[in-house]
Amino acid sequence: MIAVLPRRFKRLSVEPAQRLPYGGGVAETAEVVIVGAGIMGVSTAYHLARLGVGPVVVLERDTVCSGSTALASGGIRHQYANRLGVELTTHSIVTYERFKDEFGVDPNFRQHGYLILIGSEDELAIARRSVALQRSLGVHVELLDAAATRALCPYLNTDDLLGATYTPRDGYADPYLCATAIAARARDLGVTIKQQHEVRGFVRHGDRVLGVTTAAGSYEAGATVIATGAWSGVVGRLAGVDVPVSPHRRHKFMTAPFPASRIPAATPFIIDPHTSFSLRREGPGLLLGHGRRDEPDGFSTEIDRSLEPALIERAIHRAPALADAELMRAWAGLYEMTPDQTGIVSAVPGVTALHVIAGFSGHGFMHGPIAGQLMAELLAHGHAVTMDAGPLDMGRFARGEAHVEPLTFV
Repeated sequence: MIAVLPRRFKRLSVEPAQRLPYGGGVAETAEVVIVGAGIMGVSTAYHLARLGVGPVVVLERDTVCSGSTALASGGIRHQYANRLGVELTTHSIVTYERFKDEFGVDPNFRQHGYLILIGSEDELAIARRSVALQRSLGVHVELLDAAATRALCPYLNTDDLLGATYTPRDGYADPYLCATAIAARARDLGVTIKQQHEVRGFVRHGDRVLGVTTAAGSYEAGATVIATGAWSGVVGRLAGVDVPVSPHRRHKFMTAPFPASRIPAATPFIIDPHTSFSLRREGPGLLLGHGRRDEPDGFSTEIDRSLEPALIERAIHRAPALADAELMRAWAGLYEMTPDQTGIVSAVPGVTALHVIAGFSGHGFMHGPIAGQLMAELLAHGHAVTMDAGPLDMGRFARGEAHVEPLTFV
C-alpha cells in the first residue's frame, strides 16, 4: 500500500458543493492525477510512488508509450552548450546504466558514444566553449580535428569538416522498452494507469484546478500534472492556461540490413548539424534522421516522401558507403518545442494545483528519468531536491528569461 502523503503535500479539501460528479455520485479521487503515459508521465508516477505519495492515477488517451516517446531515436548525450542540459544528462544516464537492476528489463543501452560533426567556424567556436563547460562538469569529451574524426569513423567523408566532438560514455537505448518498464514498476508500487482514458476537460474553482473529466467519469485530485508531450499546449488550453509547447515533425528512415564490416555495429550516434542529418546503427540496419528547420508546426505524423531525395543525398555525401543502402521503412514523430528549446518542470503560474512536465524539445526520452524525479520532488516537497530546477520553471517565459540551448538539432 502506498504511504500517506508527506505533511507538506496536503490532501485537497473540497466543499461538498464543489465536488466533481462521477456517475450518480462523486468523482474518483487521487492525490495526483497525471495526464499522459509517455516517458514524462510514467517517470513522474514512479518517483511519486517511491516518495510515498499516493494514490497516483495516470490517465492515457491511448496506451502506455503510444505517442512521441515510442517514435524517438533514443539518444542520450552529455553534449550541451548550457550547464542545465549537461546536468540533466549526468543524472539521467545513471538510470539508463542501472536500468536492468532497477526495472528488471534490459533497455538495450548501447554506449557507443556520440559524435557531433563540426562544419563551420561558428560551430567550432560553439564546440570549444561547450567542451570547456562539459569538462568542468566532469564529462569525458574529446574535441577532434578532421583527421581524428576520420580515424574514429573511417567510413565518414570528412573533407568538408573541421572536426567533431566525441563523448564515449553516451549512446542510445530503446524508448519503448524503457517507458513500459518504468510504467510496470510504477504499477508494482501502487500507481493506477488507466489506458483509453482521454481527458476531455479540467474542473476549476477560481484559480484552483480540482481535477479532470473523461468520457468514463471524473477524477478529483490534490494536484494535476500535464505530461502530454507535443500535445501539452492543447491540453493546457482545456485547463484555461497557455502552455508554450508546439509540435515539430521529425522523420526517421530505416535501412535494410547493412554490413557491419562497412559501418561497424559499435559506431557512435552521429549528428551532422549543418545538414540536419543523423546516423546510428539499429539492429542489423541503420537509422537515419532527417530534420527541416522550416518544418511548419502541426500534429501531422504523415511521412513526407518528398524528403527522401535530400536525405539520400546527405547520407551518401557524409558516408559514401551508404550508396549501396536500401531504405526499408520510415516514420515521423513529434518534437515538443518550447520557445527557448528547454523543457518545463513546473507549477503553472497563477493556477493552484496544476503542473506541467513537457517541452524538452527532442530530449524528452534522454531526460525523462531526472525530469520525472524533479516533478515528483516538487509535488512532494514543494521544491526540487536532486538538482536546481529553477531553469525549468514555466514562469521564465513571462519574465522574458531565455535559456536557449544552441545544441538542439531540429
